[in-house]
Amino acid sequence: MIFHGFFAISVSHDSLPTFYAVTAFYPLVSISQVRASSFGEQEVNRERFVVMASPYRHGHNLVIVEQIPGQKQCWSETGTSPTVVEPLFLNFDFTNACKRHSDSNNYSIRFNGQDYGMDYLTDIVEQDGELHLIGVPRDNTKPQIHLGRTHGLSSGSLKITLDPKWRLTKRIYGGNTTDHVYLSSNSELSEQSVSRVVQPANNYSRQQ
Repeated sequence: MIFHGFFAISVSHDSLPTFYAVTAFYPLVSISQVRASSFGEQEVNRERFVVMASPYRHGHNLVIVEQIPGQKQCWSETGTSPTVVEPLFLNFDFTNACKRHSDSNNYSIRFNGQDYGMDYLTDIVEQDGELHLIGVPRDNTKPQIHLGRTHGLSSGSLKITLDPKWRLTKRIYGGNTTDHVYLSSNSELSEQSVSRVVQPANNYSRQQ
């Protein structure tokens, strides 16, 4: 068995010429085409989710919590500008009550119908008296994306309000809705880009 990109090809001595023909053709299929054909998205009930900046080491970590209907309350909110989130799920076994999405295995960025989890990381940075959620490109020639903000600073976990063009959805794969959450927008990348005045403050909050 030989693995080539996303594909595993069984090879015998007699089939080697065929294998070379396949590998010669494969580069014509772009990664974005594979992404577009593999993943869809499903709208969600926004009231069942909270997006928050959770204190982590010397910065903040992006955490998205999903409430399972009819189960113990996963969080509470107090105040405005900013809204402080109390992570109630930390006080009990939340296995069947809450879903906690805390890294790039659990969430990613999607816009204009394309999955950009391989191209953009999320980061939370402090600027102008509030925390900003941004998408940071792995390729430094690409623009950053502004996703949301906390509208103020305080201790503890803070609620992130997504920008108007952004929403939460879930990934569809093979016709099935998965637990993977998208930070999703239907707009073009050029409409979402921000200047590089907003810079990652450190490497602790960036999601790998």
